[in-house]
Amino acid sequence: MTGFLAELGKKVAERWVALLVLPGLVFTAVAAAALVLGQRDWADIALLWRRLLALTAAAGAQQDGPLRTVVVLVGLLVAATAGAFVARALGRPVEHLLSGRWPFFARRAARALTERRRGKWRRLDREYRDALDGGGHPRLGELAEARNAVALTEPRCPTWIGDRLHAPARRTSKQYGLDLTAAWPRLWLLLPDSAREPLTESRRRLDEATVLGGWAVLYAALGVVWWPSAVIGLVVGLVAWRRSRDAAEVYAELVEATVDVYLHELLERFDDETRPVRPARGKTVSERFRKST
Repeated sequence: MTGFLAELGKKVAERWVALLVLPGLVFTAVAAAALVLGQRDWADIALLWRRLLALTAAAGAQQDGPLRTVVVLVGLLVAATAGAFVARALGRPVEHLLSGRWPFFARRAARALTERRRGKWRRLDREYRDALDGGGHPRLGELAEARNAVALTEPRCPTWIGDRLHAPARRTSKQYGLDLTAAWPRLWLLLPDSAREPLTESRRRLDEATVLGGWAVLYAALGVVWWPSAVIGLVVGLVAWRRSRDAAEVYAELVEATVDVYLHELLERFDDETRPVRPARGKTVSERFRKST
């Protein structure tokens, strides 16, 4: 047990350093440079170096120099950790932004973007179905890919990520008549560890991508003091958006695959009927999960 706890503590410490301290130290260093240089001397590396040497010399000249060094290091660690916690807190609003859950003052823009995406999806879907009804078309696959690139189902969100995350619930409802929101907690309890681990890992990657978006917000805000930080924030934001798209794709695909693979076990646990799974069975089980609410 002692060895297990020691190994667990080691892994927790490594994760704490990787996720909180290191990104926080980088941001703290950038913030210090921004405060020293400002907008006017934004590229004066010589000034930054002189300030650093002056600070080091002042600390070394004091009798309590080692103590001051310890205090500075502790202060840097606290500042880095605080910045990391702020970035993680900002990750939730970033996730809402990427998934199309916008605040009330942006609802008009959200509706406009949703209607635009829906119109494009319907046009591509109509072209695909016309080609399909016409006995096939050499570009049938391209039309399907173009439509699915907009969304797998008719768009209801202003963003691609939002529609992708909602697609498993809509597709499983159409295929099986199952209310995934009500069924998912029960299905999760039936999953073996081999199925839970990929889902947990994919969700963790999505969370980390949105936290990276939180760092982008902090860097962009620091651009008020030092404009190159705004450029850094823009680059970090683009990376966070790309990673969020990839993570959302993997997570949504795994959720839908989990339903396809383990739905029979869920229905056998709550329904006495035999296979195959038909929409009527899914609806019956969903009503039981809702408990008449």
